[in-house]
Amino acid sequence: MGSQQKLIAELEANIEKLLERYEFLSKENEILSNRNFLLQQENKAQRDEILFYKEQLQTLKIAKTLEGSEGYKKDTKEKIDFLIAEIEYCIKELST
Repeated sequence: MGSQQKLIAELEANIEKLLERYEFLSKENEILSNRNFLLQQENKAQRDEILFYKEQLQTLKIAKTLEGSEGYKKDTKEKIDFLIAEIEYCIKELST
């Protein structure tokens, strides 16, 4: 009987340790899940900001091109030719 009681006591101690470990890991998992969520939100905000600045850059490039500054005269002519071709294509499509 003494060995059975000792075995039961060891099992109870092991179960208690497992429960403590489970509680600790559950709390740690919750903390990590919250941190992961916050990092995902931050990542999304940064991606949105990058997209915003890319759009701003594109707008500035177009403005500089259409402005016709010295360095962009060739680009300006190409852009105007492209826009004229697009307009002509649209008119042709609407006419048919």
